[in-house]
Amino acid sequence: MSGALSPDRLDFASLAIRQPEDGYRFSVDSVLLADFASPFCRAALAPTLDLGTGCGIVLMLLGRKCPELRHGVGIEIQPPLWECARANFAENGLSERLAAVLGDFRETCPEIPSGGFGLVVSNPPFRRAGEGRQNPDESRAIARHELTGTLSDLFAAAGRALAPKGHFALVTLASRTGDLFACAAASGIVPEALRFVHPYAEQPAGRVLFLGRKGGRARDITVMPPLVEYAAKGVYHPAIERVFEGLLRK
Repeated sequence: MSGALSPDRLDFASLAIRQPEDGYRFSVDSVLLADFASPFCRAALAPTLDLGTGCGIVLMLLGRKCPELRHGVGIEIQPPLWECARANFAENGLSERLAAVLGDFRETCPEIPSGGFGLVVSNPPFRRAGEGRQNPDESRAIARHELTGTLSDLFAAAGRALAPKGHFALVTLASRTGDLFACAAASGIVPEALRFVHPYAEQPAGRVLFLGRKGGRARDITVMPPLVEYAAKGVYHPAIERVFEGLLRK
C-alpha cells in the first residue's frame, strides 16, 4: 500500500470512515450525490455500482439510507483508496452487502457484468486533463483531473453496466452540462433530471447533479429546484442541513 490509512476516524451518518493519511479525501459532493441517487437505489432491484469509489463513501451512505440495497460494488483504480474502501466496508459491517474491486472501469472486469446493475453512481474528476493547475500529489491529481478516464469513458462504462431502464447518477461541474448531454447521447443514456448546486443563493451554480436512464424514449428533462450550499461563510444552508439529517435516519 502506497499510503497509510488515517489514524483518525471520521464519524459521519453513523459510519466510521477512514481515508488515506495523504491524498484525496471525500467532500460534500459525495454526500449530495448519495442523497440525490437514494430514491433510485430503493427502486432498483439489481445491484448498485460506484465508478471510482474512492474510500467507498457514496456506497456506504446509500447502504445506510437504503436497506433495500442488498449488493453494491465499487471499482477504484488507486490501490490506497481501494484498501480504504475495503477496510471501511468491513469496519462498518457492510462487507456482506458492499464489495470493493481494484481495477480500471474502462476495461472488462468480471465483477462488473454487462447489464448487471440497476443503479450506477459516480463522483468523477471534474476537470479535463491539462485544464487548470494540476495538484502535485498524484492521488489528488487523479481525483480532480481526468488522468485515468474521461467523462466519455465514464458514460460508456455506465452504459455497459446498466440494465435496461437502470439509472446513472453523477455530480460534476455545472459548466460541463453540455458535455453530459453529449456523452449521454453517445452511450445510450437518456437524460431525466438535473439539479444545480449553488455555493450561495446569489451566485451561479458551481456543480450539477445529473440523472439519466439506460434506453427508452427521450422525454422532457426535470430541472429540480436549485440546491444552495451556504447561507453564510462557513454556515451550511438549511437545505444542506436537511440532506445531512436525511442521511442520519433511514
